[in-house]
Amino acid sequence: MIHLTWSVALAVSLFAQEPKEGAVFDLGGRTATVKKVDVLPYVDSVYSKRFKYDSHDNPKLKELREKYKLDEVVATGKDEFDRQVLLNDWVHRQFKKFGAPTAKPKGALEILKCVEEGHTFFCAHYADTLISAAASLGWVDRPLCLRMNQGNAKGGSSEHSVTEIWSNQYRKWVMLDPTANMHITKDGIPLDAVEIRTEWFYHEGKDLTLVIGKERKKYRKADLPIFLGRFANFGDLTVADDELGKYGFIGYVTNTNIMDARPGDGDIGFIVKDKLCDNTRWHERLYPANPAVDPYFPIGQASVSLSVEDGRIKVALRTMTPNFKEYRVQIDGGGWKPSGDHFPWALRPGSNRIEARAVNQFGVEGPISTLEVETTK
Repeated sequence: MIHLTWSVALAVSLFAQEPKEGAVFDLGGRTATVKKVDVLPYVDSVYSKRFKYDSHDNPKLKELREKYKLDEVVATGKDEFDRQVLLNDWVHRQFKKFGAPTAKPKGALEILKCVEEGHTFFCAHYADTLISAAASLGWVDRPLCLRMNQGNAKGGSSEHSVTEIWSNQYRKWVMLDPTANMHITKDGIPLDAVEIRTEWFYHEGKDLTLVIGKERKKYRKADLPIFLGRFANFGDLTVADDELGKYGFIGYVTNTNIMDARPGDGDIGFIVKDKLCDNTRWHERLYPANPAVDPYFPIGQASVSLSVEDGRIKVALRTMTPNFKEYRVQIDGGGWKPSGDHFPWALRPGSNRIEARAVNQFGVEGPISTLEVETTK
């Protein structure tokens, strides 16, 4: 397993600040004014520190990727999120029997082997498989445990397992449910679990679109239940009309190294809940004060800070990128080049633009950070 990796230039960071639009830097006779900031911040919190991630060097990831030809599975995707949806669809279609598990495999390789042998599995195994399949391709996907906040489900379990994948394309966490082969959007933007929860419980789900499969079939609340398939000895698998009620409690499991997790590693690290949950007891854990923000720290970013030293601007980069490899920087559209985590920025009179991104050891590029600065002559 691997912890979050970060890079920081200590000598610069002591004096550096994350720039804001309108900020002015004195360059000793010249001034530099920040005109544009489009940068994901570096967030180091009690929640981000709890997570452990799978390692690029894990031979099981390489075996999973190669044995099941996962590069080919996602090859036709037109962009990163489309490739992630294709992977979610692939995982969903691997499972031939749904219901109470008939084997106790550990991790995606063992689960898929047992599937081939004819065993039955349920939602947690779908999620575990997607998490490791995503990790093998260089994406971070984390497990979530859901539970209804009141009463019992009308049919089936009151609990469910889904995942949240980090989308460099959307610069946010996005819920993927491999059991339902589903993600959920509002105004065309895929949502994380807390956003889904908020829309369902506080806005009656009226603006949600449930998107099923690689075909992107779209459904609204009025279309529930959505039929997914019929399984022997189980019956119909559906997205039930009260399915999103399972987002009443959201539990975050803080490890993604599912194939090698030790006993206890899979425990829920913290839980989102509110007054809707007052009459229902579940696990007692840490509860974020700001559930729409605290669990949703960005990763894969190249956070940019600026400082002034001897009349020159210095740039410092930081990132929380599992399996971090390097930064790449582009100045004034001059082409992307590998970069260290701090360097001087030679500003010319007039408009200046710098772009930065982090890259992990799988070759996956993080979101682009952009700064534009106007300098006087």
